[in-house]
Formats: sequence, structure tokens, C-alpha cells
Amino acid sequence: MQKATLGKCTATTFTGLFLAFANAAHADATVYWDSDNGFVPSTVVIGSTETVTWWNTDIYGFPLTVTFTGGFNFSLDPYTDQPLIFPAQPGVYNYQSNWGEHGSVIINLAPTVAIIQPANNVTVPAPASVTIQATANDTADDFISDVEFFLSTGQDTSSIEDVFSAPYSTTITNLAAGSYILIAVARDSRGWTATNSVSLSVGVSEPIRLSSPRIISGKFLFETSGLTIGKTSILQASTELASWTSVKTNLATGTTMTITNNPSLGQQFYRVIQLP
Repeated sequence: MQKATLGKCTATTFTGLFLAFANAAHADATVYWDSDNGFVPSTVVIGSTETVTWWNTDIYGFPLTVTFTGGFNFSLDPYTDQPLIFPAQPGVYNYQSNWGEHGSVIINLAPTVAIIQPANNVTVPAPASVTIQATANDTADDFISDVEFFLSTGQDTSSIEDVFSAPYSTTITNLAAGSYILIAVARDSRGWTATNSVSLSVGVSEPIRLSSPRIISGKFLFETSGLTIGKTSILQASTELASWTSVKTNLATGTTMTITNNPSLGQQFYRVIQLP
């Protein structure tokens, strides 16, 4: 293979690994070699399709040959460099010098994280107690070390809890009325991070209101407003406003809901209560 010097580059392919030579000496990671210290640093972590550059800085003038597991190799005279662009596939690429030193290039992908509870732009009554739950994933060659949750007002951000094992969940209590951003930061075993956030509004609860009673196709319908999404509401009926009978249970999927019930003989009063 043609010896690579600064400003000159080639490309090569061999079984198990493809490496393209970069067009410039500047790289995302740099490894220096000399006969006294070997490879410094001996292990580098880069992202997908990023570049590592090796420099032979040996003051005694020894040449360097770098050979990867699988057979690919390149040679460097003293004070020359070789940049290599690594493939997209994450993994560990081991190599050694012709003098016996070893090194590794680790291709890492950042983790992923998503807040699955609460939903984005939810409004809850004050004072609020909110459970935050997130999912986090990483590639097979490393792992999620922790997921840290933060609360932001837009001006100040504070840590709620750092969770080190799944399920990644925490609860914040006694939130006053206002607008907040809930943030989850996943960190992998190599220190790479990913962030996800949702907006949360905490306000004074609206009263639950019943309106627009009507009969359609033999069914009694009316509208209910002021519900809290995700909470259970119970329709109750009474003939004298003293004792109430539960008629129907619903899970609020919105702040308003159309309630349908069979009409009954005689006068009936209705109310909707919402469980905490």
C-alpha cells in the first residue's frame, strides 16, 4: 500500500473493515506514537464516520506500521501522519504496532431517551404531583449508565433525581402554578448523552361543568368540561340531591367529554366527580 504523508491520501478495503483515508490532517481524534511511550492515547472513542489521525513522533527516527485485526495496515515514517475515516457501524477496532504496542478505536453511538409520561403540553391542577417516566436505549457495545431528570422554569434548571437502573422514573411534588419544562438526560457507559424534554403547565383547577343536555336517538347526552386528562371521572345520579348513585365511570382522554346515558323516568339530577 502507498505510504501516506501529510496532504496525500489513498483508500483501501479489506475483509471485515472498510477505512477511507481522510483528505486533511485535522481529525476528530489524534493518536501519537513514539518508541518510548507507544500509542498515546491507546484508546480513543469517536462517533460514526468520524476520523482518527495517527502521528509518528518518534525522536529516534523509527518507522511505524499499524496493523488492525483483520490484516489492514499502514506505515508511517517519522513526523508523518495518517488520517482514517471509520465506518458507521459501532464497535471496537483493535490494532497494534510493529513494535508490540496495542491500541483500540471505539466507534460509539449516542444513546436515545424519550419521556413517555407525562405527555407533552399537559396541564395539571396546582399544587401538582407529577411522575416522570422515560425510556432509554443504547447500542450493544455499551450500556445506559443513568438517566437524570431535571426541572426547568425557563430561567432556572435544577436536578430532580439521577436514576441508575430501569425503570427510569421519578416524582416531583408540590409544584406551584406555572409553566415548566421536564428534562431527561440519558448517559451511556462512555459518557455520551442524549436529551429529551416535555412542557408542563400547572394551574388552578377549572370547575367541572355540565352543559347542553339533550335526547338523541333515545339516548340522554350532555357535555362535561374541566376534566383532567388521565384521571377517572364518575357520573352520579340522584332524585333528591341527598344520596347519589354511581352510574358510569370514564377515563378522561381530554378536558371535555360527551357523556351518554339511558334516560330514566322522572326527574334526575346528575353530577360528575373526578378522582384524585
